[in-house]
Amino acid sequence: MIPIEHQPPGYWATNLYSSPRKRPKSDAPLKDLPPRAAQRFKKAREAIRALRHVTEQVVFMGTAWKWVWMYEVGGRKLAYLHPMETGLSGTFILSESEERELAVTDGLPRASRQAVRDGRMAGGVRWCWMEFPDLDAVDAFVGVVTLKHQLLARPE
Repeated sequence: MIPIEHQPPGYWATNLYSSPRKRPKSDAPLKDLPPRAAQRFKKAREAIRALRHVTEQVVFMGTAWKWVWMYEVGGRKLAYLHPMETGLSGTFILSESEERELAVTDGLPRASRQAVRDGRMAGGVRWCWMEFPDLDAVDAFVGVVTLKHQLLARPE
């Protein structure tokens, strides 16, 4: 898995679900996260799942990320949610052409733009990580995921 470099030291060690042999239920973070973080998870999850043809899978992504909530459309990656002991974060990935499109998008929240700026290029895509300290951050994340969804929905 791609290590993303802008988390606090030891961040990935605080994953709420660490055992590769115990797949969490898809709604487990609603009861396992602290109440405010659970609310943010619910909001992000419902907004992403409401996008047309999006699938959700709980997948083990290796020893760094451990269990994540992965969202795809037509087999193409949209976003990941990371339930951690103390909160929630998310990752979205952008191809170079998607990144160019976002660069000219008006009204993209500062948190989203910062995630793109800080994102690490690997395998031809930029891995953009965001923490969700509040519902505004969730909205910013969902906004980028919605834009990416629209880009993927366009005919080639």
